[in-house]
Amino acid sequence: MQKLEQILNCSFKNKDLLKQAFTHSSCKQEHSVLDYETYERLEFLGDSVVDFLTTEFLYLKYGREDEGLLSKKKSAIVSGTVLATVAKNLKLYSYLIVAKEVDKKNPALLADVFEALVGAVYLDMGIEKCREILSEFLFSKEDEILQSEVFQNPKALLNEKTQELGLGTPVYETLEEWGEVHKRKFRMAVSAGDKLLGKGIGFSKKEAEQNAAKEALETYGKTYPSQKQGKPYKSGTKSHL
Repeated sequence: MQKLEQILNCSFKNKDLLKQAFTHSSCKQEHSVLDYETYERLEFLGDSVVDFLTTEFLYLKYGREDEGLLSKKKSAIVSGTVLATVAKNLKLYSYLIVAKEVDKKNPALLADVFEALVGAVYLDMGIEKCREILSEFLFSKEDEILQSEVFQNPKALLNEKTQELGLGTPVYETLEEWGEVHKRKFRMAVSAGDKLLGKGIGFSKKEAEQNAAKEALETYGKTYPSQKQGKPYKSGTKSHL
């Protein structure tokens, strides 16, 4: 992994941390005894480090923007899709230690491994080195990220978040429609895991669904379903992404 250290411009004092960051839990299925841990705990730590440093980066860069827009930008930057792309660009899949049947280029796996790597860097070299790495490989892509579908399509981002939290695919329901035929308006609600996440109005169901997804992301942020309970509502016409 010396090549990776050269790319990141760092040298691990504790090489076991680096090995742990790339060791998948599937190895336990093939080897009854492992002399090192798998990456899950480092991913847990790295997730928080990435989240904090992204928040700091946006707060310092955009001194006059309100927290709603900052939260939206942060959600796009730390999304699994973006982190997986960074991991792919760094070719982190080539360092993975996994069971034979595991797809090393699985986007969800790559996003997790990138966070685990950041967690390992934090423990070995501290927050400043994490800041340097994220600045070079993640924050430098901000303009590209904010012009991408991840940022522009709130339904896609909401779908990713609910999947990450084990809530399944968001469900959109028609709550109300009114107006003349050529000027119809729709009010849609979006829910996941029996929780109401947001509502939106539009001149088409698609537009109303996008606005409902926007409200869900802006209101609840990255951890929305685990912290807030939605209100019950009557079922209407359901549609899935």
